[in-house]
Amino acid sequence: MSVRDDSAMMRSSDFVNLVIERVPEAEPKVRENLADNDGELLLHLLMSDLLRLAVSWFDHGMADPLERLLAAVDGGLAEGDDYVKGAVAVSFVDDTGWWESSTQPFIEAWPAGLQAEVDRQRSHRM
Repeated sequence: MSVRDDSAMMRSSDFVNLVIERVPEAEPKVRENLADNDGELLLHLLMSDLLRLAVSWFDHGMADPLERLLAAVDGGLAEGDDYVKGAVAVSFVDDTGWWESSTQPFIEAWPAGLQAEVDRQRSHRM
C-alpha cells in the first residue's frame, strides 16, 4: 500500500506562484483577482479569470502565453492537491462548456492532461 505525500502536492499558493513565474503576462490578472477579494486567494474565481484570459489569448492568436498558461493549469491538475485539482476541473475545464462545438478548437490546443479531464467529464455525463 502506498502512502500519499501531501507535502509534495501543489497547494493553491504554489499554483499561483507557478502561474506568475511561467506566465508573467497573467500576473496583472492574478493581482486584480487578489485585490478584488481583499487579498484572499479564491482559487475557483481565479481559475475562471484565467479561463477567460486563455480564451482571449486563443481568440487573438497569442499562442506563446496561451501555451505557457495552459501548461501551468495542466500542472495544477497533475500535481495539485485535491483543492487545486478540483478548481482546475470545475472552474477551468467544466466552465469551458466543452460539450459545445464552438469550444472544440480551443480545447484542441490544450495539453494532454487537460484533454484527459474533458474525456473523464464526458464519460461521467453519458
